[in-house]
Amino acid sequence: MNIGLNGYRVLTRLAVPAAMGYLLFRSRRQPAYRNYWGERFGLSQYPAPRGCPRVWIHAVSVGETNAARPLVASILKQWPECDILLTHMTPTGREAGHRIVNTAPDRICQCYLPYDTPEAMSAFFRETEPSLGIVMETEIWPNMLAEAQRWGVPMALVNARESMKSLRQALRVPRLMGEAVRRFSVILAQSEQDAANLQRLGAERIAVAGSLKFDIRPDPAQVEKAKRWKAAIRRPGVMLASTREGEEAAFLEAYPRYREAFRKHRALLILVPRHPQRFSAVKKLLELSGIRVQARSALHSPEDLGADTEVLLGDSMGEMSFYCGLADEAIMGGSFLDFGCQNLIEPCAQSVPVILGPSVFNFSEAASNALAMHAACQVKNCGEAFAEALSWLDQPQLLADLSANSLKFASRYVGATRVTMGYLDKLWKKEPLGEFQTY
Repeated sequence: MNIGLNGYRVLTRLAVPAAMGYLLFRSRRQPAYRNYWGERFGLSQYPAPRGCPRVWIHAVSVGETNAARPLVASILKQWPECDILLTHMTPTGREAGHRIVNTAPDRICQCYLPYDTPEAMSAFFRETEPSLGIVMETEIWPNMLAEAQRWGVPMALVNARESMKSLRQALRVPRLMGEAVRRFSVILAQSEQDAANLQRLGAERIAVAGSLKFDIRPDPAQVEKAKRWKAAIRRPGVMLASTREGEEAAFLEAYPRYREAFRKHRALLILVPRHPQRFSAVKKLLELSGIRVQARSALHSPEDLGADTEVLLGDSMGEMSFYCGLADEAIMGGSFLDFGCQNLIEPCAQSVPVILGPSVFNFSEAASNALAMHAACQVKNCGEAFAEALSWLDQPQLLADLSANSLKFASRYVGATRVTMGYLDKLWKKEPLGEFQTY
């Protein structure tokens, strides 16, 4: 399709009623989608400048927002003259961002980024007046980038990733997406493969900086709480981490074949769904399956956990460091259906080795490196994942070695924040970025 920016502008204006319908539909399961509608359509005021230069960071949802944490900390320290505006597209992203705002409320504010219509984006730039825009990972919006250029705002795409699946979709509209990516002043890719895919899309000025997710540190208070709980519970923990819709049912279908083996080990399954709007549905699914489940939200101390409880449902937000601390090993959600895998780095940073399913395209290089360093293994389906998890519990020395390897893996690739800030600092100071290689 040879659509350009002008055609796209028309289509986005026509799509506004559909976007409103989408919000109403999503709000049936997640009422928070009804809030701040004006921000989504350029119909209410956005946070005004505070009399200092402003850095705008767009992080669409929870994963991108958490990845921005080390970057936010570095910006606050390295550029004391600025404030930060965080924008999101999902309520869960906004909630995660609120926790970042609370770390420096005098210097950080937040709102939703409007949908990508010319008028809404123009209102956003006019009212927020950013000096620099930083977009996390994959958000390439043509109107947003065109308006940034019109308002003289340099834009950086950081922690950038572009899977082959995303590339194929983008290449359906090559003229539109090629124009968009060329408007970035710099693109900092997670890997050489991501850089090559972005270059194939038409991007210029690309460098490989690594993944910011390696620089995320576990929450110390949650780690300490997990130690206390683990000492009191005295049961091995197998975490089903960040599961996506449909995966819980697949695991429950496989579970009866391994139930007695898990009981023999007194193992506690720690099931943490990826999206909070699904917590109650997953709990009901577990109960209908006859599995003894308790929700984290109902537990005030480790003594509240029943000895015969099979599954601890992680139905709380912002406690992944706590759940990782309870676990001895993790089965990685998002990798057992075609979702491309969730963040395997997070458990590894707490010495928790991971079992991956077949779908890892969102973390292909990290998964490859983890497998090479024996910090992870990869299986074909949920049944094989349970069998592998049990084999690790049967071999304490193997599990100890895997745990040590996982921490080494998570520690080896730190440093993306430093590299990213090196480029952003030049952009901030309007200095030459240097030469870029071809991928």
